[in-house]
Amino acid sequence: MARPPEEGSERCPECESDLELDGYELDVGETINCPECSIELRIVSENPTRVVLAEE
Repeated sequence: MARPPEEGSERCPECESDLELDGYELDVGETINCPECSIELRIVSENPTRVVLAEE
């Protein structure tokens, strides 16, 4: 069973790596890349910050 992400972090849905997102100004709809697997992720919620795989 996967552990829940710590406050201020989210997990990559592809590789389960922790994404440290605190300190960044991210907007809903913005895309980022996972630093571990480089997959493109889309921000879907700001507070708390949540990401999903970006759709092509």
